[in-house]
Amino acid sequence: MLAMTLLLMQFMVSARAGLVNDVDGQANVGLHQQVPAGAPIQTGPQSHVEILLNPGSFLRLDENSTIVLDSVELTNIAVRVVTGAVLIESAGVDKHAPIRVTTGNLRSLILARGVYRFSGDTASVIDGKLRPADSSITVKKGQEVTPAGDGYEKVKLGVNTGPAGLERWSERRSSELARANAMAYRERSNGSLYSYGAYYPEWGLFANHAAWLYSPLLSGFNFIPQRSYRSYSGYRFVPRFVFADCGLSAGRIGPGFHPPPRAGAAGPTRGTVAGRSSTGSSRVHGGRGRTHGHR
Repeated sequence: MLAMTLLLMQFMVSARAGLVNDVDGQANVGLHQQVPAGAPIQTGPQSHVEILLNPGSFLRLDENSTIVLDSVELTNIAVRVVTGAVLIESAGVDKHAPIRVTTGNLRSLILARGVYRFSGDTASVIDGKLRPADSSITVKKGQEVTPAGDGYEKVKLGVNTGPAGLERWSERRSSELARANAMAYRERSNGSLYSYGAYYPEWGLFANHAAWLYSPLLSGFNFIPQRSYRSYSGYRFVPRFVFADCGLSAGRIGPGFHPPPRAGAAGPTRGTVAGRSSTGSSRVHGGRGRTHGHR
């Protein structure tokens, strides 16, 4: 029964956006709930929720915030921020099907992988690239955009802007996901398939060829990128072609990636150099030119 439940959940999460992947505190949705289009998602004080969008894209809702998914189709994901703030961390976006986000009077399109914050009438690009839906203006890393009259005002992203609690929680979730990803690889490379749900690709439903994997460590779904991926927080994820070496699908290990060690946690260790990946390579925080005062 458990295996069948996980299989059904995996198909569901691959077929459309809107699966609740984590609840921290008070919310009007529950873990593993598939939220339909048009239904509000709300958080209470000191609470956060993580919602799966396309494979590799996570929406993280701040405390006292409300959003609505106007469309949950993977080729037409549409998010509307009603109150509060959200972060969207995306490891891959199909340029032919960008993620659409409406916040206040601003409608925008996420065009590239990165980290984005939305609140009020403002879209902030912590990393990545977006543009207003009805404009050719491109907003890049370290910039934010707000409607101004008949046009838009694009300015440099200020230091220490945005909800610090949401950014800290988002970084923690990135760490947890990377750790679960590395543990799944280690378990599967040892020939064990019991603890983790069945692995499979996206079945052609999304263009980035990523996959989901159920993780008991998270009590939710983890992300397996098609290629090597390091999150903005500095956490590295084992890609699908490395999982393929475990005999789960066709493929082979390519250059530029070294599988994580058999022992030790993935991601940064508090008190050591921040940004150390699950594979042992390191990067100091701020190495991507942060301007938003993440810490």
